[in-house]
Amino acid sequence: MPFASTSELRGEVLAACRVLSFFRIVEGFGHVSARIGAERVLITPRRALALVTEAELVELDLDGRQVAGQGRPPLEVPMHLAVYRRRPEVAAIARGHPRNVAAYACAGAALKVAHGFGANLGAEVPVFREPYLITAGEMADGVATVLGGGEAVILQSNGMLAVGQSVPHACVQALFLEETAELQLRAQAAGLAPQFYSAQGAARRHGDDRVHEPVRAWEYYVAAAEGRIALA
Repeated sequence: MPFASTSELRGEVLAACRVLSFFRIVEGFGHVSARIGAERVLITPRRALALVTEAELVELDLDGRQVAGQGRPPLEVPMHLAVYRRRPEVAAIARGHPRNVAAYACAGAALKVAHGFGANLGAEVPVFREPYLITAGEMADGVATVLGGGEAVILQSNGMLAVGQSVPHACVQALFLEETAELQLRAQAAGLAPQFYSAQGAARRHGDDRVHEPVRAWEYYVAAAEGRIALA
């Protein structure tokens, strides 16, 4: 069957593949998905995102049946579908294994947020405490429950998942999460004590530039991934 998604949405997903790979949110493993109306989900295949082509993208119905695309769906499709069912306002998901977030995941530790951009994720990013791939409905529902109304969840021994109102937004959330984890680990390693946001403080910080911050960040991330700007 032909794709139901627009070429623009598929292009955004492929841009996400490049960005998340360039910034090492994903390496050999990870996926990006996007909601298509009320009936389908577009998702990257079971392949390293840096290598994915448009033809390999996969469309699924909400029961997880493949209805378009040449690739094989990732094993953790149930997790994406569980989040979409629980959160009708979520339009996209980024899933990866960034190194600094993975340190929290290995410890099964929630990430209390002290970094300003991290406040886009709330005052604390919780942990789903099952150290396995999320391939079955019961565990997938558990991830959606721990995520709740939040922006991201750490998966014990298994990386992270971030949600967004668009593909770029979900990717920016994942990148802000990794940046937050890295800076706070550096501060703690230097013997400094991060000053964590309260829920009210995080909401205020997030509200200061809620609309433009993710847009500006995405423009920069895409330009860097495409080699249009050089990073030191």
